[in-house]
Amino acid sequence: MLSMKKFNWIIILLVFALTSVHAQQEEKVYFDVSGKKALETGAYYYRVLVSVPNVYKSYYMSGKLYFEGNISTADSENEANNKYSGTCTWYYKSEKKKVEKKYNTSGQEDGSTFYYYESGKLWKEIEYKNGSIVNGKYREYSEKGTVASIFEESFDTNINDWDMYVSNASSAKLSNGQFELKSLTKEGTSRLISIPIISDDYIIETTIDNLESNGNKVGLVWGFKDWQNYNYLAISESYFDAGIVYEGVQFAKVDGMYSAELVKRGKNTIKLFVNNEKLIITFNGVLQTKIPELKMQGNQLGYVVSGISTIKVDNLIIKELNGTAIGGTSNTDMSVKSTGSGLILSQNGYIATNYHVIENNNKIIVDVVINGETKSYDATVIQKDEQNDLAILKIKDTLFNIGEIKYAFSETGTFNVGAGVFTIGFPYALSGMGKDAKYTDGKVSAKTGYNGAINSFQTSIPVQPGNSGGPIFNDKGQLVGVLNAKFSSADNVSYAIKLNNLKSLFDLLPETPMPSNNKLETLSMEEKIKVLSTFVVLIKVK
Repeated sequence: MLSMKKFNWIIILLVFALTSVHAQQEEKVYFDVSGKKALETGAYYYRVLVSVPNVYKSYYMSGKLYFEGNISTADSENEANNKYSGTCTWYYKSEKKKVEKKYNTSGQEDGSTFYYYESGKLWKEIEYKNGSIVNGKYREYSEKGTVASIFEESFDTNINDWDMYVSNASSAKLSNGQFELKSLTKEGTSRLISIPIISDDYIIETTIDNLESNGNKVGLVWGFKDWQNYNYLAISESYFDAGIVYEGVQFAKVDGMYSAELVKRGKNTIKLFVNNEKLIITFNGVLQTKIPELKMQGNQLGYVVSGISTIKVDNLIIKELNGTAIGGTSNTDMSVKSTGSGLILSQNGYIATNYHVIENNNKIIVDVVINGETKSYDATVIQKDEQNDLAILKIKDTLFNIGEIKYAFSETGTFNVGAGVFTIGFPYALSGMGKDAKYTDGKVSAKTGYNGAINSFQTSIPVQPGNSGGPIFNDKGQLVGVLNAKFSSADNVSYAIKLNNLKSLFDLLPETPMPSNNKLETLSMEEKIKVLSTFVVLIKVK
């Protein structure tokens, strides 16, 4: 049993401990706009510990929330030295989210990071793994909803695997956030990395410091396949060249053009805009010339120096414009000449449709509904089978990921006459019926198609223009065919290409697993339609 004296001491210690915690929680540390410690009179915001051991909140001087999250190591002099953990969120003065980041226990960004405009719309979406951007690319959105994928090289680490070999002829190294490339002979040297540029519209920006070019040409090559096939831009003091080498033959589009904007021995920011089949060249923010677009021949990009020269590169940014406006009817719909339907086959954006849907296209745009929001992506034809009226497209955005494919191909690909089937598609999507996916059902009427064609089968599903290319599912929610035609002289007579023909085309794709998720079988028809509609897309052809 405790004596009264010991009991009193315990009470005193508890009160002291609670008072200390309370004082620690209420202590305010003030910072300026750059996150450095400041006096209260000149502070932009202040930070308080709200829960032991490491839950903090920061507030603008007006009292509105600025930050909330875990700071495992909180620096009182400079917030740049903080070590964060878990989910951390920063806010605008309007109290809308500004940035949301996730950190692992080591304080590295790990997971999805989101940046927002003050309007509340998404600005950037970046996926991190142990502090590095996954695949070196992230998404950027305009406030109007256009989407681009961004590759950004800061040269802090060699995550993109630049070749750093050193020899008697040349050397390359990373130092202080710069990439240094040096040639020690008259032959010159180069360093390249693989960066596939898939979109037809893109921007390349880089800053080259040519302090020791000695009048030799230094610059950039892209769309590089080999030294017989590549695009180039080279600067030499106040002059520049641009062109293409194709099958070993040089086609100069710009040859020794003078530029007053080039810094002879110093930093030059080069920016290339490719849009509407034109290449626009700018130096240090000033337009230099427009030339016909240089076609991509390969997937490599890098730097070249000629003669005994040294350059230092500060940054490299590649922005691919992957699609049109998100949500609603964009102005680009006005130039669409036809539409069809398609089915997503893989997480990374392979799509099955009819060949006649995308025949003679100049551009293909695919509308995908992700989390209730319509996003538009450029697509290209990967495989085609004109005889069976099939084509496989690929969404160009290298960051595209629809998630798990939640349906299966029919194991046998066979069915009986009278079996129930249905389709989901986009009939008359831009002509009054709207861009919501439409469900229609029917029965298998015959195991052969028009005039007894054995590559297809007949159904009683009523279809309209725009349904072409849409999937045909059986009652289990398994894919059995691709809708491709209707018989205009009779009601409710339509035809679909059999699944086996699609499988033959699908087998030609690289490293793409066959959809085999059979979980839909146990769902109601309403639930099946809801899930399957996620993978059915509107195809717009220009």
